[in-house]
Amino acid sequence: MRDWGGFIPRGLILINRHVAIQPKSRATSKPVHSQAVLPFSLPYERFMHAAWNRKYAPEDYRFAMRSAGVLKRAAMKNLLLGMASLVVGASALLANGGAWQTGVPGTGSVSASNQNRASNVTIEDEKLKIDLHPEYAAVEVHYRMHNTGPKVQQDFFFPVERWGKDPDTDTNTKSDDVGQYQITVDGKELASTSVPGSKQEASEATPGQLWQENVSTIKSWKKSVIPFERNQTREVTVRYRANYAENDESVSDDSHISDATFAYSLSPAATWKGPIGKGKIEINILHPEPEDVSIEKPKDRFQKINDTRYEWAFENLKPTLADDIRIVAHSKYDSYPTGYSEEDTQRHASYVLKDHQYFLDHTDYDATASSTLAPHGKRNYDVVNIKGDPSREIQSPWAEGVEGDGIGESITLNVKRPLPLYGILIRPGYYDYDNKDPWLKNNRVAALEITLNDEHTFTENIPDERFESPYLIRVRDYDKPVNKIKLVIKGVHRGTQFRDTCISLVELRAALTKKPEIQPAR
Repeated sequence: MRDWGGFIPRGLILINRHVAIQPKSRATSKPVHSQAVLPFSLPYERFMHAAWNRKYAPEDYRFAMRSAGVLKRAAMKNLLLGMASLVVGASALLANGGAWQTGVPGTGSVSASNQNRASNVTIEDEKLKIDLHPEYAAVEVHYRMHNTGPKVQQDFFFPVERWGKDPDTDTNTKSDDVGQYQITVDGKELASTSVPGSKQEASEATPGQLWQENVSTIKSWKKSVIPFERNQTREVTVRYRANYAENDESVSDDSHISDATFAYSLSPAATWKGPIGKGKIEINILHPEPEDVSIEKPKDRFQKINDTRYEWAFENLKPTLADDIRIVAHSKYDSYPTGYSEEDTQRHASYVLKDHQYFLDHTDYDATASSTLAPHGKRNYDVVNIKGDPSREIQSPWAEGVEGDGIGESITLNVKRPLPLYGILIRPGYYDYDNKDPWLKNNRVAALEITLNDEHTFTENIPDERFESPYLIRVRDYDKPVNKIKLVIKGVHRGTQFRDTCISLVELRAALTKKPEIQPAR
């Protein structure tokens, strides 16, 4: 084994065995094992965060938990520059930090051609719906299309942009593709194939705190062929998901996270004959921070219907680049450790700075549970596990210990430093980076009743999604310092095999009244 100066970097832990929770009656069941090999089985951006960030508990609900080791957090401060030589992927490394790109840089309206060929097909009506979830945009677009010419096998190109080459290594990044892509014509699903496109050079360096990179994108297409009879009208629907695009940076234990954006270009629709007859675009904000969303492009087109919905209606639009849409789903932020003392290490704390908002993320509480599942071998399901302590040899969640789904079981947190609470970061279920089985086979919390200081109660419904980062539960209409939190299970998403309801992480996000003193890494 290579000499790492007295410690093993978190990303080089070789194998960590995980066992899914047993049902209460174990007579006919066996443990469900998963094997996690780090770091090379992780997506690259997660490995980079594991390398540069000392903490296992989340810094923010969309960038938290990208580290996955079992070392003590303070050890990461000693990370050797030699680790850079192990990495081949999406990051440009400088000193003990890096920059990396994630998500899908852009999608858009379908095009009649990828080579500017003419078409006799028009778009009579277009209805576009963009739902902004915590980590991705779900898109559904309906076209009513009419063929004004002779019978034709009409090409149908859906554009997808991906991050291009790393400017320092000249290697392609590991870029996301759109997920769950589906195209239907008159209600029947149509096949599609991927067609490579040209490299789009960046017009200017991508801005950041530490690096200025000429990050290019590569345009590709998902191609289908739609047959049209003369004078035929057809209904075409496209659905997909796209992870938000980010260009993030890190140095030592400091993280600089960019805006998380979604881009949808209307301009490719100009390749169809004539203008779009009429159209309506709606944007729905389905994540817990609607105030964080901004529509950067186009300016002054969308009408705000309410705090979570925007609309733009138009007629006879021949779209240009000025009509292309760019949405900031989450605004950028910086994260810094509160310190490197043993106390700081134990409470898993960091400062989060977002524009003129300042937060303290921490697990500085004592937790008790109404019940706990009995240990199985070396694996326990104690409530302390919700702190996500990376120094534990075996990572496992808390699991309630009663018969059935655990409805009514609870966790109580006694907070050591009472502050007004902005939100609670939670990871429901049994979470394992490299294996979805424990999460799928065990129950996840679907509805959680939350009581603050024995006087303010509300219920949060949690989507049944295996988020990469913990889910943020916002605390609204209560600004007193919080010293006690009670979490009661009110509903579950059933596991496919076991009925144990699990929670892997609970972290508190406290609101600060002034900017904290920080010591950025040099």
